[in-house]
Amino acid sequence: MLLRTQDEIMVKWPQNAEPLVCIRCTAFNQEKFIAQCLEGFLIQETDFPFEVIAHDDASRDRTGDIIREYAAKYPKIIKPYIETENQWSKNDGSFTKVMDSLTTRKYVGMCEGDDYWIDPHKLQTQIDFLESHPDYTMTFHDAEIKNEPGVESVDSVYPPMEDREYTATELFEKWTVPTASMVYLRKVRDYPIKNPLNIMNGDIFLVEKCAHTGKIRCFNKKMSVYRRQPGGVTWDKSKKIQRLKEYPAHLMELKRNFPKIDHRLISRAICGTFINAWDYIDTKTKIYYFFKGLTLAPRTFLRKLYRKKFSNKA
Repeated sequence: MLLRTQDEIMVKWPQNAEPLVCIRCTAFNQEKFIAQCLEGFLIQETDFPFEVIAHDDASRDRTGDIIREYAAKYPKIIKPYIETENQWSKNDGSFTKVMDSLTTRKYVGMCEGDDYWIDPHKLQTQIDFLESHPDYTMTFHDAEIKNEPGVESVDSVYPPMEDREYTATELFEKWTVPTASMVYLRKVRDYPIKNPLNIMNGDIFLVEKCAHTGKIRCFNKKMSVYRRQPGGVTWDKSKKIQRLKEYPAHLMELKRNFPKIDHRLISRAICGTFINAWDYIDTKTKIYYFFKGLTLAPRTFLRKLYRKKFSNKA
């Protein structure tokens, strides 16, 4: 456990000030990683108060117990919220409602329980920028990659990042944002979304909310770690087919809700998801996708369908 005391972490905080930042930490069955995640928050050196909402979604291992242990040692910083019923599996928006109700500060930082922060100045750097640039709603940065046993080793899953503003279209096209790097203004959540139950990955919707209510700045510095592991949703093969089938509706909601994204790019991406799901859908859905693809981006759709049927490459 971290040797730094709660008083040492809070030494520069204004006395009796409310937290300026809420760090949103979500975890499920991550007993091997959650301590490292929590300690990444506790190494932060800031001149403002922050709190950590450590949410355990009814884990079946010791994740909740470990969160409680850290909360007992750092009660003014770590606020545990341990579910007795898994919210994510309900697939009805319950998980998002719970987390939104718990994160009430001006700014929100993000980190899932298997990722972690490595730069003690990360939070101060991002908040200093946002406080001095009120036209910006979010900052993010590069991340190191940690490949756990059981996944193919890669150096990065993100495109090269630059110290500059990123547009809504760039963020959609390249998906540049590591989740554990995000710090944003909480008020962007008020951006209205139609058909939220079609959302599969809330990160891109959150990023686009920020891009549609202000500007987004990237720092070309690796201040967090993205952990790739076999148990993660992204790499779980048993869940991949269902994600492929649901992804077209997800992208169509992006197109419907975010006009600043170049819609030609979204249309082409939707056609790609039609083809990726092709082997797992029924005939009726294939007919719908066929005519929808011809409407959205006919050249892209027909080219991808041809490659799928005749060269097995989408």
